[in-house]
Amino acid sequence: MKKPRVQQKKQATLQEPRVTGAHKKNKNTFEFGVFNLSVPPSITEPKDLKALNSDWVPFGDDNLFPQYLAELKRKSSTQRSVLAQKTVFTSGAKFVCENESLREFIEDVNADHESLRDVFKKLADDYYTFGNAYMECVIYDGGVNIYHLDATTVRMSKTKKEVYINPDWCKYWNQEKKIKRLPIYPRVAHNKFVIHFKDYEPTFQFYGLPDYIAALEHICVDYEIGKWNHTKFLNGFQPSAIVEINGDMGEEEAKKLVNEAQKKFVGEGNNGKILFIVKNGETSPANVQIIKDDQEGSWLELQQITDQNIITANRWQPSLSGIVSSGKMNNTGSEIRIAYDLVMTTVIRDTSELLLDGIRTVLYREMGYDPKDLKIHYEPPISYSNDVDIKQVLTINEQRALIDEDLPMLEDGDMFVADREVIVVEKDDDGDGEIDERKEITVEQ
Repeated sequence: MKKPRVQQKKQATLQEPRVTGAHKKNKNTFEFGVFNLSVPPSITEPKDLKALNSDWVPFGDDNLFPQYLAELKRKSSTQRSVLAQKTVFTSGAKFVCENESLREFIEDVNADHESLRDVFKKLADDYYTFGNAYMECVIYDGGVNIYHLDATTVRMSKTKKEVYINPDWCKYWNQEKKIKRLPIYPRVAHNKFVIHFKDYEPTFQFYGLPDYIAALEHICVDYEIGKWNHTKFLNGFQPSAIVEINGDMGEEEAKKLVNEAQKKFVGEGNNGKILFIVKNGETSPANVQIIKDDQEGSWLELQQITDQNIITANRWQPSLSGIVSSGKMNNTGSEIRIAYDLVMTTVIRDTSELLLDGIRTVLYREMGYDPKDLKIHYEPPISYSNDVDIKQVLTINEQRALIDEDLPMLEDGDMFVADREVIVVEKDDDGDGEIDERKEITVEQ
C-alpha cells in the first residue's frame, strides 16, 4: 500500500542585517554609514497565559527565537561545525536490529522514501540547534509514516496538548488559514500526531533551550570577526591613512580631487587605502592621520577565546573540532579518542536515547515491534586498532596469514607469541608424508 504523503514546509529565513546610510550636503558634513549590529535577545516564556491573544505560546519576545538561532548557525563557522559534528556522532553509522521486518521498515519510513537514519539525523540537528525537535507520525492501514517536522515552524499550545505549525511565523497575523494544528502523542487526530523532544530547562514549561544558550554573544562575535576580516581584505575597510581636506568645492570637484589623490598615493591594486574627508567651509590646512594596523594579535586572541567559549558552551571538545591545543603541533589519535569517549558519555548517548525512546514508543504501540530491538551502531572517528599490540591479540598463525595468506601454518602456531620463544618448523617438500626439513626459529623470526 502506498504511503500517504505529508507536504513538507520550507523554513523561513531572516534577512541579512542592513547597512543604513545618511547622505547630507550641508556644511561641515560628509557621507557615512552605520551597521545595525544584531544583539542576542533575552529569552523567556510568558507567565500570564491569559494575557496572550493567541492559543499558542510565542518562542521569544518576537516569537522568532528559533529563526534567530538558525541564522546564527548559518553565520558562525565554529558554531555550525560543532553542531554538525554533534549531529553526525549522534546519528551513528547505521541502525541495527534483529527483526527482518523492522529492518525493512527503517530503510523506508515515509512517503518521501527517507530512511529512519535520515529522519533521525534531522531530529538530532534540530535538537542541538534549537533545544527542541518534533517528529510527525501518520498512521495508515498497516503501519506508520515517520517524518521530521522543522522546529522553526512549530509553536506549542497553551494546553501542551497540541502544536501549531506555520511555514512563516513572520506573517502569522494574516495567515491564520495556513496555520495547522496537530495533537501531541498519545493524543491522535485524523490519524496524525506529533512527538515533542526537549530537555528540562528551569522556568521553561513549553520549550527547551540548546546547550550553547550562554554563548550567544560569542557566536555573534565569531560572525563579526569573519565579516571584519573579509571586508578588510577585499575592500580595505580599515584605511592606512585619513586625509581631511578643507576648502570650498562642489561635489564633483571633491570627487575629482579624491580620485586623483588615490591614484597618486595608493595606486591600482595596493592593499592600503586612504580615507578622504572633504569639509566645506573650513580654511585650516589639510590634516593627515596615519593609521597603524597593530591589532592583528588582539584579533587572533579574540578568535581563540571566542572559539573556546562556543565549544565549551556546546559541551564539546576542541580536539574533535580540529582546534589544536596551545603548545601542540596537532591532536594525536589517542587525544581524539579520549575526547570522543568523553562526549559519547556526557552528550551523545543521552541525546540518542532521548530521541530513540520516542521512536521506540511509536514502533511498539502503533506497529507492535520490540522496542529494545532497535539500536544505533557507532563508529569512532579514529580506529582503536593502532593502539593494539597484535602480538597480544593474534596467534602466530594468524599473524603469518595476515602477512601472507600463502605462508604455511605452523604446527605450534595456534598460540600467542608471548607463550613461545622457539618454534619448530617442519616441511614436507615432496608431499610423501615424511618430514624433509626441520628447523627451529625464534619468535622474532
